[in-house]
Amino acid sequence: MEGPLKFKIISFENSDDHEIHVDFKQEFQDLELADQANEFLNHINSLHAQVSALKEEDEEERQGMLIVLKFLEEIWPHIQAGEVSLNETIVGKLEAPTPLDQLISGLKLN
Repeated sequence: MEGPLKFKIISFENSDDHEIHVDFKQEFQDLELADQANEFLNHINSLHAQVSALKEEDEEERQGMLIVLKFLEEIWPHIQAGEVSLNETIVGKLEAPTPLDQLISGLKLN
């Protein structure tokens, strides 16, 4: 994936849960704070354009990109303020939907 981050999905035996590990690329870490902020915001804007350009049949890819965008938008103010330690891995947990979540998501309103 293009941009300042490296994403790694970790799967666990006997579980549908996953972790996402996010690291900042060294080239991004080496930039001055203002340049980091600009590059990060440009990456967010680029992903928005890519999501908008996806075709309807690319729904799974769209959902994945929207998860990444949500993460980027949440961390953006902290990048801009220099509050994030760029040499540490950020770990997030992606939980599998429960059977009730799956049932509800499949319902259609008339």
